Amino acid sequence: MFVRVSADVVPRALRGVALVDDNHVPRYWAAVWLVVAGSQWAMSTQSMRLRYVENLYEHADQAFKANALDDALSELDDARLADILESWFVSLRNLNRPGFCGGSNS
Repeated sequence: MFVRVSADVVPRALRGVALVDDNHVPRYWAAVWLVVAGSQWAMSTQSMRLRYVENLYEHADQAFKANALDDALSELDDARLADILESWFVSLRNLNRPGFCGGSNS
């Protein structure tokens, strides 16, 4: 789930956006990616890009198991990561497919 940390009690350096799981624990690899690649991005850019990553995490949680994406990345399990990504790409493709149940054009 996408969260914005902006409370006055939180130090300025720790304020920003993050992805957390259902227990409000930060998604590890999303946090690492944001620190390494996105630390200089504007908060609006971080938010926009994290929304896409959030969609991938949610898909992996629903289609496989909780924390499946972080597990596959942490364990360097390229076969499981390929399965997660392939099923996510198929689900994205089917979103806009005419006649597909749940698609925007049905």
